[in-house]
Amino acid sequence: MKDKIRQIFFCVVALIVLLIFISGQQGCEQQTEAKKTGIDYSLVTGLDYLSAGRILQQGDSFYIGIKIENYDEKERTGQICIRDNIADTHGGILSEGSGECNFFRVRSADVIEKEVSSFGGKTIKKEINPGKTEIYFPEGAEYSFYGLPSMLQPYQGKLFVSLQYRETTQATATITIPDVAQPVLSQDPAPIVISVSKSIHKKQDGYKVDLNIILKKQQKARIFSPDFSKENVTYFNIEMMPQTIQCTISGEPVGNLIEFENERLIKCSTLIYTEGEIQQSYPLVIILDYGVAIEKDYPFSIETKIE
Repeated sequence: MKDKIRQIFFCVVALIVLLIFISGQQGCEQQTEAKKTGIDYSLVTGLDYLSAGRILQQGDSFYIGIKIENYDEKERTGQICIRDNIADTHGGILSEGSGECNFFRVRSADVIEKEVSSFGGKTIKKEINPGKTEIYFPEGAEYSFYGLPSMLQPYQGKLFVSLQYRETTQATATITIPDVAQPVLSQDPAPIVISVSKSIHKKQDGYKVDLNIILKKQQKARIFSPDFSKENVTYFNIEMMPQTIQCTISGEPVGNLIEFENERLIKCSTLIYTEGEIQQSYPLVIILDYGVAIEKDYPFSIETKIE
């Protein structure tokens, strides 16, 4: 019985040693955490700044600050606008149209690589240090509310913030025929993610290549045409040089502007003439161009009761 226990013990020890050896052979690997992407923003907090849930006294002076963070590896420029839901006759922030707007520029995020020791070796861990900027309102003077009637309960207000910027996305892959392997698409992080699948059908003198292209919104944002004149629209262009490629949505030909809300399937095809079974490769390039609007609202209240 003791011999059997001893054999089991040595087997377990040998297995542990083997696992350590295998881990050590893997060397230094790279790990990337699931990272945040795109632009985000929040209100600047402070004694004289309006923030979510704050109770103002009628006549109090206040300011508004917006902290913008960019988690993408390219610089962003755009416009940020604020307004409230209280009539302009009572002061506060301009409520008509888009409200009060300022332009912003925020640098790209920095990717920091750190070597981390782990069991059996070392790993390279990537951290994203976002680009940051702050925008303040108003440019002159200060905000305050006045002339609201005396009420037993605080007057309920709401601050609306809208950040807008233009996004141009390029996705690339290589289409190889008659290889049936699916293309590997390369694309930088963006609010709309592109995926592509292909199928190949033998024709008399070549092959018919069918591509299913799916556009899917990954971020909680509103999508507009590049000039922000129309919502749920994006510019779309596809090339597979030197081939001519035709695309349809629900059987209808696709132009450069397509309607898009949360997800859209685009079917494209081209006919490639070949001699024999010689493998050929073609560069696939898909470009999207659209406006992005990220909107948030923050409740606050105004104490109007006269003691």
